[in-house]
Parts: sequence; structure tokens; C-alpha cells
Amino acid sequence: MTEEDWTRLVCDLRNISDVDVAVSAAQELHRAATAEELSCVRSLLRDASAFVREAAAWPLSELAGAAAQPELFEAFQRGMNEGHDNDGFSAALIDLAGADPEGARRALAALSTAPDPALQSNVTWLMEFCENHRDA
Repeated sequence: MTEEDWTRLVCDLRNISDVDVAVSAAQELHRAATAEELSCVRSLLRDASAFVREAAAWPLSELAGAAAQPELFEAFQRGMNEGHDNDGFSAALIDLAGADPEGARRALAALSTAPDPALQSNVTWLMEFCENHRDA
């Protein structure tokens, strides 16, 4: 994507007045993001908008794999703490755990000692999906 394309896409993701535009932008981000844009996609995980963070989860999990698990989980937990259901984010994390259960298990093991009990609970939840794919 060009810088102009990226700027338009991010603006559309944040367009809360037109849900269709925002959803279309999320689909475009998922479809068009490449490894060259990983740093831009990662930056979206720190966005103030839970929708933007969730939209970034899919392409980041697919492009970076289990290596992105810590930052994905940080953004996921932020959404949970803010009271969002994170359903799309949950699906992206589950897909990642299924695609690379060993890598996800390693990344989650490092997060399992976090001081935040809510984070530990969510790590345990996702570890169950890794265990279900142990023989995958």
C-alpha cells in the first residue's frame, strides 16, 4: 500500500459515523496488508479505538504468527478491560493457536506469569485451544 492508501484506510477504520465504511476498511486491511506493512499494522494495536485494534488482529496474526502473540494479547486484554466483547479478536487468537499451537504455547507460557489475574485467566483460556491442537 502507498502511504496515501494507508492514510485513507486508517481514516476509514476510524469512521464511526459510517459503519459500512469502517467494516469495508477492516476487510481491506485484512486482505491487503503485507509483511512490508507489519510495523503499521502493529501500530494499530495501540489505537484508542477497539474496532481498529480488532481489525489489526487478523492481518497481524496471519503475517507475524505466534511471534506477535504478546502484543496481540496486550491489545486483546486492553479491549477486555474496556468492556468490549472482543469476539473478532478472540477468533483471530483462536485461529492463530490452531495454526501454530506450539508457537502459541511458547508465547503464552511467557505471558502466564503476568501479574494481572485477568490476563492470566485469558492466557489459560487460549492455552486450551493450543491443547486441543496438540496433535495437529
